[in-house]
Amino acid sequence: MHPSVDHIHSLDRRITNQGDALGSIDVLNASPMQLWVPTERIGFHQVDVPTAPERKWSQLIPWLLEDRILQPVEEMHFIITGRSPDNQLQVLAVSREDMRHWCRVAENSAVAASSMVPDYLALPWEAGRINVGWREGTILVRSGTDQGFAASPDMAWAMVDRLIQGADIEPRLSISIPDQSLVPEHLVQMADINDSIIDWEFADIPAAPNLLQGEFRPRSRHSSQTSWLPIAGLAVLALVLLFAYLQIANSQLSKQVQQLEQQLVSGSSKLFGTGNIKAAGARDLAEQRLSYLFAQQQSLSTGALAGLTALDGLMTDCGCNLVSMTADADKLSLVIDNGGKLKAKALNIPGYQTSITPQPNRGAESIVLTLISSAGGGR
Repeated sequence: MHPSVDHIHSLDRRITNQGDALGSIDVLNASPMQLWVPTERIGFHQVDVPTAPERKWSQLIPWLLEDRILQPVEEMHFIITGRSPDNQLQVLAVSREDMRHWCRVAENSAVAASSMVPDYLALPWEAGRINVGWREGTILVRSGTDQGFAASPDMAWAMVDRLIQGADIEPRLSISIPDQSLVPEHLVQMADINDSIIDWEFADIPAAPNLLQGEFRPRSRHSSQTSWLPIAGLAVLALVLLFAYLQIANSQLSKQVQQLEQQLVSGSSKLFGTGNIKAAGARDLAEQRLSYLFAQQQSLSTGALAGLTALDGLMTDCGCNLVSMTADADKLSLVIDNGGKLKAKALNIPGYQTSITPQPNRGAESIVLTLISSAGGGR
């Protein structure tokens, strides 16, 4: 659908209170429209073409116009519209606050503004003629293809006089105004005057200059409809990266598990002398070996073996010889030659009853040393 045309000041009748801030109206439900905006809020400037590359002009223009603009340049919105016949850049300057206000008015009126153009361009243009129009107490003047201005009547007539005086050939003057008495007498005599008014909805709006550029570029229906695509793309990318991360993490964990299994098998082989075994059987084998070692330790600490271990300290340096040994669960008998020193010692072995008897058939120094477990003797 081709967008309709109207003046920003005419949108009051469209206000629907559907929103009160920039971006609060759904663009898909808004009516596309090209808007005329008040020329008196826009500054027209010409500057020498910068020597810098063209891609940097938009950055340089604000500072080239800094001395001509009353407001700080960072509060202004600049648009380069083209070059003048004397090879100067033509620039429009408008307050960012005005731009935000116009955008807000449009959206509050359920309008999706596709362009905003200075309203003096709604006047017709003809070479050698100055066209003057009227908009609710403001005089609009178009003096060239792109040249024009808007001002209060007193100021506007003075500026028209200067345009006529500065022309090499006196231009013709066309004035459309509801009250001819508002026109100075000297201009009435030379002008074609009528009482027609500008029909903003049917005036041909040019494609340029369009103030909706840069940060104020309109959001298109297509971009609104497809705004989910980048989000969906990012979501898919995130899922792919997450899957890749999980794969890498799983691979790393598998390698760590293999290394631990190898260490387990190697440690089991060194500790128990089992040779190469599988990691799954290492635990069972280790439990069997530990159970065996615990049982072995327990057997060494009970019965006759415990008594024999206890005698180790007593028989050190006794000069005696062990001839024979008889052992059962609770009793240990030892036949010893040259056991004289043992007779002299106090054989006090905790947990055992000890007795020494001679063994005459083997000599005077031959004895029989008997140890009986106190625990076994009490059963």
